[in-house]
Amino acid sequence: QELCAMSEQKKAMLTDAQRAAKVTGTPPDPGPKPYPLAARVCLWFSWAQIVASIVVWWIYGAGELMEEVDQEEIKHYHNAKVMLLPAMLLESCYLLSSQNHMNRLKLQGSEMSYLVVLEYCVKMAYYSTMAHFNGGIVHKNLRAWGPLRGCYTVRYIGWSIAVPNLLTMNNFALAGKISFHDFVVRLFPNLFVTWAYIVASWLGEVTPDPFAGWFLVILSFVAYLAAIWDQIDLILEADPHLRSREFKIGVVVLKEVVFFVYGLVYLFGVANWMSSLAEQVFYTYGDVMLKVMQASILVVVRNWEDLAELQHAMERKVEAGKEDMSRLFRRAKAPIFAISQEGFVVAWNDHLARVSGIRESDACGKSILALIQDGSKENLKLAIEASWSGISSGAVEVSMRSQVEDGQPVQMLLTLILQRGSYPTSTITAIGQDLTELAAMKAMQEQKARFTAVLGHELRSPLHGIMGLSGSMIESAQDQMQKRQLGMIKGCAA
Repeated sequence: QELCAMSEQKKAMLTDAQRAAKVTGTPPDPGPKPYPLAARVCLWFSWAQIVASIVVWWIYGAGELMEEVDQEEIKHYHNAKVMLLPAMLLESCYLLSSQNHMNRLKLQGSEMSYLVVLEYCVKMAYYSTMAHFNGGIVHKNLRAWGPLRGCYTVRYIGWSIAVPNLLTMNNFALAGKISFHDFVVRLFPNLFVTWAYIVASWLGEVTPDPFAGWFLVILSFVAYLAAIWDQIDLILEADPHLRSREFKIGVVVLKEVVFFVYGLVYLFGVANWMSSLAEQVFYTYGDVMLKVMQASILVVVRNWEDLAELQHAMERKVEAGKEDMSRLFRRAKAPIFAISQEGFVVAWNDHLARVSGIRESDACGKSILALIQDGSKENLKLAIEASWSGISSGAVEVSMRSQVEDGQPVQMLLTLILQRGSYPTSTITAIGQDLTELAAMKAMQEQKARFTAVLGHELRSPLHGIMGLSGSMIESAQDQMQKRQLGMIKGCAA
């Protein structure tokens, strides 16, 4: 009994989504997809780096600060600031000027523009700090062999924001139609491990303990390999029908190549195979030119896609409008046809086919004048010529040949409308009012009037004779009764 009760309870425990699915017949939402293996490995390495960094910081802390900073390096930070400022202002002005339109039209390029402005602002902030505050916080790079060199902590702080932001821009180009929220949820492991290996690589350079420092450096590089693995999965997950897919993947690959070169420069600096000045110059102009160039390219591509999407949407609306007009043309309760510039019929609606007995397939391709009675051809020809000249001809009454059983011509009052387009698509649409019934009624009234005239003529003569004869008889009659009777006959005849 307990097992039966538990079974019934499980059957009754349906979620709202399952109930709705049973009612509507749609499958329930399966919820968020689980992360692939590469993303889960990124999360594992992220937490491993965070825990290791906290332990190293708690036990050993950071090393000593540099007493003197190479002023040649500071000059390049000033150059970076000058190069970033115009680009940041230009992108900000563009975003502010087009924000209302992008939000109203729900363009995805707006999110990309916000990310680019954030990228510029972050880089501008840490390079301005390094330029005006003598490098900001500069620790001694205790992992570097050979001469002592500095580790610019402010730059690593900026990288911890700018690099994940750049990853977001690169991968958002591959996001396709998914929402920004779902995209960020899927990209989070890659962003998390990137931020963690930037922090771990910085702490690995500045911590006094060599073993702990090299452990963090090696751990950060292994975490970077996990991020590359997840990046490959993200590329494979991209929609195969995505517009400019190959180009966007190329931009992502270029980003990974740049990051790989950054890692090599990091190792060359540690091994003293590159001077401190050369290392800092590469970082500076790499940040300003390579990474910012990537961001700008992605924004241009994304906005171009938005414009293309708007164009396709407008084309779809135009096509839908054409279909609606065509449907209205065919189903209208009035005779309508269209002719080309050569005077041939190109469209013939159902109502006209019904009243004239001429099918659309038989009418299309023929000259419209061949379907009109001789007495109406000249009027219609003049009206068509006036319409092609852009002159309103007003309504013209025509009589069209008919193939119905009674053989009576179709009387119509036509209004001609010129529809301009690129040659040879310009046409004249004729919208008619069926006058056949009105003409039949008019003919009946005329017949009635003729009948009345004939009848009146045939009756008028004998009545006049009766009136004259009865009047003369009244004058000659002697009997009053006879006079009264003859007066009654004359009165009735009058």
